[in-house]
Amino acid sequence: MKKVALLMLTLCFALPSFGQDKELKKLTVESNHSTLLFSVPISGGITRIAGKFNDYSMELDMDEDDFTQSKLSVTIQVNSIDTGIPARDEHLLTADFFDVETYPEITFVSETIERTRRGYVVIGTFTMKGVSKTLRLPLEQTGKDGKNTFGFSSRLSINRMDYGVGSDFKHDSMDNFLGERIHVEIDFWTKKRKAPKKTEK
Repeated sequence: MKKVALLMLTLCFALPSFGQDKELKKLTVESNHSTLLFSVPISGGITRIAGKFNDYSMELDMDEDDFTQSKLSVTIQVNSIDTGIPARDEHLLTADFFDVETYPEITFVSETIERTRRGYVVIGTFTMKGVSKTLRLPLEQTGKDGKNTFGFSSRLSINRMDYGVGSDFKHDSMDNFLGERIHVEIDFWTKKRKAPKKTEK
């Protein structure tokens, strides 16, 4: 009986530790070695134009043992859009497309992560031009270098019409000039996230 009582007492002290949250790796994107690209077909797919966003942040709270327990958030500064033609970029920032004055950021916040045959799919809320929808973001880990450097890649397409981006735009001489589906290519690696600075009282 004494052994049984001792075992139960040991379990009572041990059980609370099972419920403690595992410490996650606090990582952020290393933007100098990462890319966030997009492309859109034009003239019925005869060709396409491509661009990128130069200013964005990604924060990954990573469970290295079980990535499905990780969390990902992304913030893109719309005014950093770059298609190589300044006049076109200025037009994209207007109310015809992104309306940067009203909606300066594009965001994604994960809710759950599922394992797939090729990697993972991150399911979360994607917000662009004030419209929020559930987005499934495929994510593949491409490598690891050291304790905090992990490489990831994602390929997906988004229908711009779902978010009212250029939905009323009409080309001067061509019907259906601008394609509706935007192809997105994301390649990034991470570094350790700096702890927020403490404010002096």
